[in-house]
Amino acid sequence: MGLSLNANAVKVHINSGNPAYPFPQFLKYACGGNLGTKLPEGLSHAEMELQIREAYQLHANAFEYTGDEWAGIKYIKGNNGCPYDCTEGDGYALLAAAYMADKTTFDGLWMRIHDLRRNRTKKYSDCKPTGESYEYGPFSLGDNGGDFDSAADGDEDVALALYVAYKQWGEFMLDENGEKVLDACGEPISYKKELIEVVRGLVALSTRFAAEKGDLRVNSGMIGLDGYVKGGNTWCEVTKWASENPTVFSDSMTVYNMSAGGTVNVEGISLIPEFGGSNQHHIDYNAPAYYREFHDLLLSLSKELGVTNEWEAEQFRRAEASSDWLIGQLIAKNPYSVPTAGWCTVNNDGSETTFDNFNVGEDFRTPWRNISNYVWHGNPKYSWNPATHKVEEGKNGFEYDAAVRLSNYMNDPMNWNDSLENSCYRYGEPSIPISGPKTMSWIIDPMTGVALDQRYTSFSIAMQKGAASFAAIGAQDYNLMGELYNNVYSIYDVKGTTDDGERIPVYMQGWFRQLGLMALTGNYAAPSQMEASSNLKIYRSIKDSVSSCRVGDTITYILSYRNYGSKDATDVVIVDTLPNDFQLVSVSDSGVYSPVTNEIWWSLGDVPGFKSDSTEGAVLDFSAPNLSKTMGEVYYKCVVKPGASGRYSLNATIYSKDGKESKTDEYPNYVTSTMQRNTIDIIPNTLSVSKTADRDTVKKDDVVEFTIAYSNTDSLPFLTGGRSRVNFTVAGNYENKELQLKLRLNNDAIEPFINAGNYRVTHYVKSTKEEDDEFLFITDMVQGLSNSIGLSTVDLSDSVVGCRIQLPSYLSSNTIFLSWYPSLSIIGEIGDLKGGSPIRLLGSIHTSRFTDFYDSESWSKLETAKNDELFYPVSPSYQIPDSIVDVDKVIYSACDNSDVVTETVLVEEFDGHTWRKILGEAPYNGIEAEDVLITDSIPLGFEFVSFVGDSTGATYEATPDADFSSGIVRYRADKLKIGEKGSFGYKCRYTGPVSGGSYVTSAIMESKNEKVKSTMHLIVDDLSSVKQTVNEGGDAPVDVYNVQGQLLKRQVSPDRALEGLSKGVYMVGNKKKVVTK
Repeated sequence: MGLSLNANAVKVHINSGNPAYPFPQFLKYACGGNLGTKLPEGLSHAEMELQIREAYQLHANAFEYTGDEWAGIKYIKGNNGCPYDCTEGDGYALLAAAYMADKTTFDGLWMRIHDLRRNRTKKYSDCKPTGESYEYGPFSLGDNGGDFDSAADGDEDVALALYVAYKQWGEFMLDENGEKVLDACGEPISYKKELIEVVRGLVALSTRFAAEKGDLRVNSGMIGLDGYVKGGNTWCEVTKWASENPTVFSDSMTVYNMSAGGTVNVEGISLIPEFGGSNQHHIDYNAPAYYREFHDLLLSLSKELGVTNEWEAEQFRRAEASSDWLIGQLIAKNPYSVPTAGWCTVNNDGSETTFDNFNVGEDFRTPWRNISNYVWHGNPKYSWNPATHKVEEGKNGFEYDAAVRLSNYMNDPMNWNDSLENSCYRYGEPSIPISGPKTMSWIIDPMTGVALDQRYTSFSIAMQKGAASFAAIGAQDYNLMGELYNNVYSIYDVKGTTDDGERIPVYMQGWFRQLGLMALTGNYAAPSQMEASSNLKIYRSIKDSVSSCRVGDTITYILSYRNYGSKDATDVVIVDTLPNDFQLVSVSDSGVYSPVTNEIWWSLGDVPGFKSDSTEGAVLDFSAPNLSKTMGEVYYKCVVKPGASGRYSLNATIYSKDGKESKTDEYPNYVTSTMQRNTIDIIPNTLSVSKTADRDTVKKDDVVEFTIAYSNTDSLPFLTGGRSRVNFTVAGNYENKELQLKLRLNNDAIEPFINAGNYRVTHYVKSTKEEDDEFLFITDMVQGLSNSIGLSTVDLSDSVVGCRIQLPSYLSSNTIFLSWYPSLSIIGEIGDLKGGSPIRLLGSIHTSRFTDFYDSESWSKLETAKNDELFYPVSPSYQIPDSIVDVDKVIYSACDNSDVVTETVLVEEFDGHTWRKILGEAPYNGIEAEDVLITDSIPLGFEFVSFVGDSTGATYEATPDADFSSGIVRYRADKLKIGEKGSFGYKCRYTGPVSGGSYVTSAIMESKNEKVKSTMHLIVDDLSSVKQTVNEGGDAPVDVYNVQGQLLKRQVSPDRALEGLSKGVYMVGNKKKVVTK
């Protein structure tokens, strides 16, 4: 591929000119939610915003400054790549700038479009006329310049973009000082005036003729007198109906007289189309979503526009209804028909319709402007009558049905109908048959769903997926929305670079990539809904990305907020509710805590709306003066109380006086390739310690033997939850004193790229190696990764060792994409792919002495496979929190199931704080304890005699000056393995009081991560073997303990303290009592 260079590329100015509707917004559509309102797994608003900004700049890399300039505004050509200087490409560019609130770029684009294309007007730059003798409409845009005819698809987009601009920046184009920009004629440049005229140009009636015998041939713009959309203002009408059924106005009605000038009243005259039908029509030109907007706009401006407005508005209503009806006809053809046609025909009464393909550059657009009508407006309450060519009352769901049909198709295009059974698309080497939206071809037979050219399947670029995104939104298929987002973001074709090395997309691909990303995230609103308002969002994060903790740990929750709207949010309040198992420590920013409801309230006053900063390019500068005012954060600290267990997920809400409330979601608002959630898992204690004595009571000079038993559990529940749709396949065998391991990471996640360094794979062997020998890992081959493969071992017992392979930190895109474009992705000619090729690792584990270390009874069992095979899926999956799912596919999108799965290796994922089990199983689970210390204080009144038995690691230190102990026994260990347990003992002589009282003595065990305690009582007395009754001094209630210090009864009457207790010694209040019967 030869690369071209753009030396006059445009740097974008997102959110310039103080827009009313800044980017982004992340709001719902009339049809429901989207990825911006219900986040997909691991994809945050921060990432969406950054990626869409970058997508817009990539699109704009194809724009170029022309060298022309007026009033300080540089003219911009936005349609580079179009075979000629087409309005179509200008429409894409203009929409891109308007929706990104980029006034600087929009104005430069529009100034050029106006001066080049606006027939019968005067140029802004020199007040000279453009196309002054043009006769086919009073407000037309010349496709390829002045005096040329119009193209419906381009004109519609330009008109919509002007509507968005009008809603963004108001009636007039203003300069940086807020002054009106004047053209060379001295007139202020008006978005509103241009909007009205370009919109009317789509439907305005005009004539080049005089009436003959009561008939007048007229031009009706882009919408025929028959109510169907035409391909352009000089295209023939779709049907013959209007030629056979002339339009007659019974009241005064004027049309533009293009030859003589002025207007002519056509009341009572039969109007017939100058360009009668019938004719094929490009159904992808139909834009019912736009027509609904234009209809309502014209009605809202009726006082300004005069008597022709009702007819022109109704033409848009007819075009909307007829376009919806045509989509309904397409879908009704058969169960397999899909809205991917480029051509359509319809006869006079609608009894016959046909739908066929045109070419790869047009057909894919059909879902965009059609299904978006349902996305923006819901199902209409009126429908098209093809026999009368009128709009009638009555609901229809044509566009919704098309959305559902196309969504179902995209989920499994390879098996859409009977003729396609088991025809999954095969990719990669070795080949994997797959289906799903990635396999949706660029050109598809609308009657069967069959891909007409498989070349366009393997080249699954952003254009077609971006246009089809509206179907997923309309059908509310969030999984499909997520897959499309990844596809649209990742794959596009590059034709060259700018002067500073930035990539330039091939024509159309920049826009449809940007369009898909905006639409899928709730940033492609209907212009009528783009009103200035506040728009608060709130996000939760946890300091240091903590995702697990223990009882007693302190957690800091951070609540950040941002006003995405242009108006101030007033009387802003944040409310968060603390779980009962958490104890509040402190609150920032004068937050108020209610112990009754466990709620924390912050009253923040007003949060400013967005005002423009002087920023350039895609980078988002949060320190910019005005943007920084729209955001802030509060936080609070809490301690995990005893009794806390399981997983905790909190929800905070932000409110304002005039705005909608917003709640925190599952993910922190970070830009990261690490799968993070806002949940906290409470880790139960893994260490345990017990202190016991060989007697319950002591007398002076008695020798007491104490035993300290300790252990590190091997049955700790795994922390689970990670990124779904990431599969591992493994294989291997042991031979020649080497454990050969083979693995693949098969990424089909929603997020465009993941970090391979967040994964590790553990194989468990029953090892016979010598203690002074060590394991080593040798890399035989690595693909899609750096060579920095790490090996560590974890000892589960004296003979079971976990050999843990840590993948290196390395960004990696979807495995299927990397398999399609391994070399092109490396040199940057295809899309935004990371990693270069699919991840595959071949290596071997051996001891440093090459000894025979492997026992055939090892827990992990691997099937053998050749190096170039797919290997076997690791199952089950714990990636979705609180779910266990069997995995039997090599990759998520695969059609075929694997006959063999592997359940005896463990795959873990790092979440930024903790490793979590996501795939497979392990023989044991626990945490190897480090820096273990057991401390046992010997109470005053006892003197240390000696250790008992094996006391390795234990020491005694006398503490003669201490107030509460005579000495300290300590046990130290650098590590305590998973499942390891032990004990040690020592003897003491009691030298204290002869009788009365008791001793409470404790052993404390701690490591790097936790601390546990064991307490026991020793009673001092020469009690007889009868039930003692001691006057406790009145009837004050008492607590009852056993000799281990366990509380048995709380605050009971002394005379009932021993009821129901078995034989033994007890502490009742501060007295000891014995039950002998």
